[in-house]
Amino acid sequence: MNGRPDVLIIGAGAAGLFCALGLKDSASVTLVEAGPDPGTPPPRWMLYDYLLPDECYYHYTDADTGLDLPQGRGTGGGSTVNSAAALRGQPWDFDGWAVPGWSWRDCLDGFRAIESDQQFGDAGYHGSDGPIPVTRLTPGPLDEALIALCAQRGYPAAADHNAPGALGIGVWPTNRRDEGRWGTHAAVLPMVRPAVDVRTGTRAGKLLFNGTRCVGAEVLGPEGHERLYAGRVVVCAGAFGSSLLLMNSGIGPEAMLRRAGIGLLSPRDGVGANLQDHPWCLLDADVTDVAAIEARPVSGALLRYELPGDHVEAEIFPWQTRPYAPSVPATQVSFTAALMTPLSRGQVTLTPDGGTEVRVRHLADAQDAARMTEIVTTTAELVDELAARGLVRVPEDAWWRADDLVAAGRRVAGTYNHHCGTCRMGDPSDPGTVVGPGLDVLGVSGLSVADSSILPVIPRANTNLTSMMIGHRAAQLLLAASSASAPACS
Repeated sequence: MNGRPDVLIIGAGAAGLFCALGLKDSASVTLVEAGPDPGTPPPRWMLYDYLLPDECYYHYTDADTGLDLPQGRGTGGGSTVNSAAALRGQPWDFDGWAVPGWSWRDCLDGFRAIESDQQFGDAGYHGSDGPIPVTRLTPGPLDEALIALCAQRGYPAAADHNAPGALGIGVWPTNRRDEGRWGTHAAVLPMVRPAVDVRTGTRAGKLLFNGTRCVGAEVLGPEGHERLYAGRVVVCAGAFGSSLLLMNSGIGPEAMLRRAGIGLLSPRDGVGANLQDHPWCLLDADVTDVAAIEARPVSGALLRYELPGDHVEAEIFPWQTRPYAPSVPATQVSFTAALMTPLSRGQVTLTPDGGTEVRVRHLADAQDAARMTEIVTTTAELVDELAARGLVRVPEDAWWRADDLVAAGRRVAGTYNHHCGTCRMGDPSDPGTVVGPGLDVLGVSGLSVADSSILPVIPRANTNLTSMMIGHRAAQLLLAASSASAPACS
């Protein structure tokens, strides 16, 4: 593809590939991705392994805890390295944002468009002909035991966890084909490539501006340093990458940028702020019979329920640990206790020496810590009952036996890797807003952000499908905005 494209998309992950897919027939598009392209068709390891080559990850570190915060790197982004959990979130997630054009009804059309649900495709709230196959695998023996135990405890059955308002015990929805992870690299990239100039191994270091209008990006790729110009730039680099690219280009908190020696283009305090993630605590035990678990992380039993409060949601589910940590015994199973409605907020910042500092602040909020204690207690009760039935063995020094469970929970809390919110979408008059309802970056023109970084409040679900939906809707919004002007998407 020669000449200046209508659209330059930065990041070929869950959102970026869907954005390119939606634009490819109506605009010329260049898509740049810093990471690798493992090939089409996808190699077997890309579909079935859960600890991928290191080149498939960015590794950030929580400055407060030292916790590793891996992010997907390469075509497919997070959908290439995750557990293929395909959960949408609840209607009140989207309605609660109170952003015009982003209600549950608005977003539902996007969710339906991206999926082909294998069990419930004929339901009005599902799609049947989208590129992402969503299915539910047969649970293993430990999953079946947990499902039966939860039913005995009075939790309702949830045949479809993606049904609006679904709660209870059921089986994970996953995006898989032949039991292999089927993300946007596998499902969308082959549809994009014939019409889109896809450049992998090409990192965007800084956005280019003519005054306050974004006109392209400086990139480093196989041909060295280049300046790529376009009618519009769409940043789809993820919760960390998108905010960092904006800050390094002069869009962000004024004092921070000045300390880092970056010229200020547009003061925007919300860039890098509002960082959110679902905190989880893992209760590790061992099955008494390795045949009771299967090496299918996050494809078995899932319990979702609410604590007292305004739809305060929790998740509990078991998964075999070894696919992610080959050094642990094959019998180890991690029972996850996850808080899906965290109040704690973190931040991504630039340091004076040009480095990056991330503070997620899991369970920093006292209510989060108290609620996690409740979820851990419930999880421990389920584990104890499974142990009483001879299915698992609980370690004698189990951390969840601590007298101060709040302190213990804060000590072991980890990341569900659902980082989001650092380029918050919302009311343009709010000083913390970064992008408006149309995904345009405020204070400049010609620039959009479309990925999990725009989420005002984290959904009660894995952010994988939501990111895909955002990419799909971004293309629709760009085309609608360009319909009254020419050239397309300029």
